Amino acid sequence: ELIADLLPPPLDVALVSEFNPSSPLTLVDRASAVGLLGAWADFGQEDPKSWDIYDKVSAEELFLRKAGVTEALYEELVQPLLHVLPMCPGYDCSAAAALSCFHVFALQSKGAFDVRWCRGGITEKIFDPWAKQLVEGGDVAIRGSSRVTSVTQVDTADTGTDGPHFEVTLNDGEDTIVCDGVIFAVGGTSMGKLVAASPETDALMGPQGFDRVRGVTCVAVRLFLEPDAISSGLSG
Repeated sequence: ELIADLLPPPLDVALVSEFNPSSPLTLVDRASAVGLLGAWADFGQEDPKSWDIYDKVSAEELFLRKAGVTEALYEELVQPLLHVLPMCPGYDCSAAAALSCFHVFALQSKGAFDVRWCRGGITEKIFDPWAKQLVEGGDVAIRGSSRVTSVTQVDTADTGTDGPHFEVTLNDGEDTIVCDGVIFAVGGTSMGKLVAASPETDALMGPQGFDRVRGVTCVAVRLFLEPDAISSGLSG
């Protein structure tokens, strides 16, 4: 437990958890989590130079080859966390992304790795009241069921005003919106499709390469057990 106190959660779990007797993890496997202490201490969450260094290494290489985490611990503990947090396998995830996700979602404080479920439907409890509040403010119009087809820059001479203007095409030309600015609050896959349909937007943006960005679809499932199940070990 003294060693576990020095480890960032959830890696401390590897040392202090009560594993099922059938668990493939040995004491040596669990103790190998200590090897990640160096990377954890060295990585700076807000340091661009640190990101540059750890972005060049895959999470799999960091854990297995550099930190010395055993194959068993990687398979039983680390890899499932990579699938849940950065949502990709270790060979396809940079060490910086993995360490950052662990830091934000699990490592900042013990017990912070948790989930809160909405007591009711998300739309009913959160989004509908939020949308109503925005619309009642008078400055927001919500276009439900509208898909952005393309975004193009409009010549200011056509609008009669100064500054850049944009034309947003909705639903394959069914409707258009002329505006002063556009905020792309979309996922990477959708952004890639928009850029492909709107070549001008690619020249307007600082970061490029949206066509190479991939997205992940995540499905959350809640299981209600009757009677309540009593479990032990990491799998519980």
